[in-house]
Amino acid sequence: MFRILFLALTLTLSSSSFSEDPFFESEFLFDPEKEDHGHVHASCIVECPNSDLRVVWYENGELMPAPYYSERKDKSDDVRIGGACKPAGSDSWETPFVMADTFACSDNNPCMTIDQKGQLWLFYPTLLGVPENTWGSALMHYKISEDYEGPGAPVWKKESTLVPKPTGIPELFEKIRPALIERGASERMLTRIETNLSDPLKIRLGWMSRAHPLVRSDGAILLPLANENFNVPVMAITEDEGETWTYSEPVPYAGIIQPTVVEWEDGSLSAFFRSGDDNPQIPRSNSSDGGMTWSPIERTDLVHPGSGFEAIRLENGHLAVVYNDKAERPRDRLAISISDDRGKTWKWKREIENIPGGRFDYPSVIQARDGSLHVTFSYNLETVKHVHFNEEWVKEVSD
Repeated sequence: MFRILFLALTLTLSSSSFSEDPFFESEFLFDPEKEDHGHVHASCIVECPNSDLRVVWYENGELMPAPYYSERKDKSDDVRIGGACKPAGSDSWETPFVMADTFACSDNNPCMTIDQKGQLWLFYPTLLGVPENTWGSALMHYKISEDYEGPGAPVWKKESTLVPKPTGIPELFEKIRPALIERGASERMLTRIETNLSDPLKIRLGWMSRAHPLVRSDGAILLPLANENFNVPVMAITEDEGETWTYSEPVPYAGIIQPTVVEWEDGSLSAFFRSGDDNPQIPRSNSSDGGMTWSPIERTDLVHPGSGFEAIRLENGHLAVVYNDKAERPRDRLAISISDDRGKTWKWKREIENIPGGRFDYPSVIQARDGSLHVTFSYNLETVKHVHFNEEWVKEVSD
């Protein structure tokens, strides 16, 4: 059944230019009935300068039975970063390859960007304490390549470790302690937070990437991070190709992770967060100083089941968010919503997937040079699905 669906979906996709007529195409990067990559999750897509498409994800953990919510990556130390390339003009993806693999460790949540010099950046955390200590033991790594256009894995010119040293986290928790109690934090939780704050490794480790890094208009790379020991986001920023890093003040809220950041025409930034609290509305914070300080969070009108998503500012200034558009699990629905007023209201929405009992996770979205949108996401944790469409397709059912 899956093979028939796979073949049907891969017949029509091309890299040619498109008119403003609505269109939608989809395909799988690989057929899991032919290529078993185990637990496949957390993809990220980029368009290369030569119009090739590159996608990364993590793979190789043992696949769990439905409903899949006990993540396999928590119990496996052989997880690696996989990748695939679709050459410009090709009708199919090339055979997947390994992008990064730390021996006897679990590599997770990769993300990529291409900087203003045309260099490819890959970021990913390595979980040092699997299986006993998972997300909280994450250590960030990054690689930079000038030689990545063509088949197979990039040739890396630089590989390094990123060990964040942010300030202000103890002060943040002292400030928000009354709010945590008001939100129902137990004494046990507060004690655990205080214990973690006294351990310097809890602040240096546990930082995780997820969404695309932002290439700011001034060329700096802003990497959105969140610490899994405290559920607090911080932005890591480099202006010298990773030689040095500065860190923002923490976003003034606890209980949010996996920030996705957009830059507006005036240079201000907005970040949106995956939330783990009882409010399903997607949180947002704003910055007017390049991401160094952030406003108190506010809630958008978009709801999500506490799952990962991504936001992007389109060339026309519109804001697009690809997310699981429901307040509770399972993650069996995926949609795109578009706003023309910076997210105050959402004028257009269209479903990308809606299959009861399915699972569609961690969407990654880019706008290609031809103006069309590319989205990848994990499909039932067995493969990565790629969908290609334009804004007119989204508006088609809303106008």
